[in-house]
Amino acid sequence: MNRISITLLAIALPAGLAAPAFAQEGRTLGTVVNGNTTIEFKAADSSDIDLQKLQTWSTFASAHPDVAHELAYKPSLINSDSYTSRKHPELGEFFSAHPDIREAMAENPGNYVAIPPRPGE
Repeated sequence: MNRISITLLAIALPAGLAAPAFAQEGRTLGTVVNGNTTIEFKAADSSDIDLQKLQTWSTFASAHPDVAHELAYKPSLINSDSYTSRKHPELGEFFSAHPDIREAMAENPGNYVAIPPRPGE
């Protein structure tokens, strides 16, 4: 996947997932049964998402698609000082300027980072 596609996904996916949830809050969107495990997918409760924080993160993510991609697959890196200060100092600077976003991302990473679909999905 090229950088432009990842950038567009980093911006559009969180916003695209949040927008329909306003109209469908609490509605079951689908169910998956795997053996004795049933997973029910419900529309997200978007009332607690700060859209300003989301926009600020989306702007950073579009400028740093590799970082956004890595955090999508391993959101625990949000709390790794070695990752944010040594490997990606620009992310460390972003989190220093926006500690509230780091805290919100650590608490609910799915509101900010999403795994992009793989080709053919």
